[in-house]
Amino acid sequence: MDAARLAKIGEGAAQMGVRLGPDQLKQLGRHVDLMLKWNRSVNLTAITDPDEVAEKHVLDSLAVVPLLPSGSLLDAGTGAGFPGIPVAIARPDLEVVLVDSVQKKVAFLKSVLAELRLPKVKAVAVRLEGNPSREELPRVHAAVARAFASPEDWLRLAQHYVLPAGVAICMLGPSDKIPPQAGALTLKQELAYALPISRAQRRLAIYKHV
Repeated sequence: MDAARLAKIGEGAAQMGVRLGPDQLKQLGRHVDLMLKWNRSVNLTAITDPDEVAEKHVLDSLAVVPLLPSGSLLDAGTGAGFPGIPVAIARPDLEVVLVDSVQKKVAFLKSVLAELRLPKVKAVAVRLEGNPSREELPRVHAAVARAFASPEDWLRLAQHYVLPAGVAICMLGPSDKIPPQAGALTLKQELAYALPISRAQRRLAIYKHV
């Protein structure tokens, strides 16, 4: 990813309240480069135009950064590592667990983590079924899903992984319907935002574990 695109990511992130240094931008760019390279043989993304990847994957992922508590994050159905890897780059204090059921995607993620030297991030190949101890997954301070399942299905699962007083986040389109409550999770905040380049509308729904 060239310097001009990285500068656009930096500017877009700043508009969303996320400040990134030069090394962080280089890491984000390398993640994209590796994804597009691997995508020729492993189905990681349908979006292959670098400008679209920068906005629809990288910047969209960074939207959750200002909302995350300290501690740990579970990224469910992470695919090519979105939002978990950009979040981990922007928030190096977080312990991040990337979860996907597809072994080839997890092989890609492990390769990226090794190259980017992200020691607090791990990638796990497992199908989430709401049983963290059997799946050998930690319970976390925050859990997020992006295009993983319907909001209701995701929240039903998420409640089992989020610690008391932790949060579960749904990343949504402008018209996705969300429930006020799901099991032990209660809707606390709903935020609308626009992607900084195309102005495409997105929403975040933040649920608290009560």
